[in-house]
Amino acid sequence: MIQDLLEFAEHNFKLNKADDNGTKELEHLEQVERQTGIRPEGLEAPPFPNLLSHIWSAFILLHDARTAGFSGPNSLTYESIIAWVRLTGNPLNEKEVKAIKSLDNLYMRMQ
Repeated sequence: MIQDLLEFAEHNFKLNKADDNGTKELEHLEQVERQTGIRPEGLEAPPFPNLLSHIWSAFILLHDARTAGFSGPNSLTYESIIAWVRLTGNPLNEKEVKAIKSLDNLYMRMQ
């Protein structure tokens, strides 16, 4: 099921990545759909694994608070995950932390 979440995330990251002009792939594909009336295949996302929505939500909140350096975004640290758990009171088990780190590794590879 984690693989399903990673496939969903990869699609999401690809659509939200900006080109050299700052335009996201999602915006390009939506423009094609508006102009042609045909929904591009790239807009069709893999199904979201609802049972893992808490992991995706935790990742998004951590991602939104991620730091950046001169060369771009920094990876999420275990310390930031621990701080998030303490601040929110939302416990994460070892498998869930590994899933968040896998999502982060995928995001970083796609930058």
